Amino acid sequence: MPDSATSDFPMSAAQLLLIAMRWAHGLATVVWLGGGAYATLILRPHLREGADETTQLRLGRATGAEFARWLKGATVVFIVTGAILTFDRLASRGATVEYGVVLAVKVALALWMFAIAQGLGRRRRVAVSNGRWATVGRTVGSPVTLLWLGALVMLLAAILKTLYETQLAGQ
Repeated sequence: MPDSATSDFPMSAAQLLLIAMRWAHGLATVVWLGGGAYATLILRPHLREGADETTQLRLGRATGAEFARWLKGATVVFIVTGAILTFDRLASRGATVEYGVVLAVKVALALWMFAIAQGLGRRRRVAVSNGRWATVGRTVGSPVTLLWLGALVMLLAAILKTLYETQLAGQ
């Protein structure tokens, strides 16, 4: 019978924790981008086409409220896992100045995404204002902008992975 103090398992508890953090971070990405893409690119256009105004408002509010709950949970997951993963990477020899700069841009864009999501929730509850600056604000804080930012954040994640692995490989 094997000794419980020794194991042939090749990963440490810390490595397993990091795997769980990456997995949770990825699932939160699926909620944010997958759910946002569905709501923005599929649900919203169909509601505008085929439903009367009362139905649009009722379904829009109901789906928006439910999606907001999922986004809040995913945001908590992003913050917790992102902090753990950031400290792990920055504490290793794979972290360089370039890595830090790209990471800072990625975090800034993610914060912008969180702000847009908060604003979209408020926008449903507040009367829409008009004017040039209001239009600019709606464009910069739109669901479509949120999706583009999400795609950019994913690109930056791929760049970070490449920078990190290249540094570790000594190239």
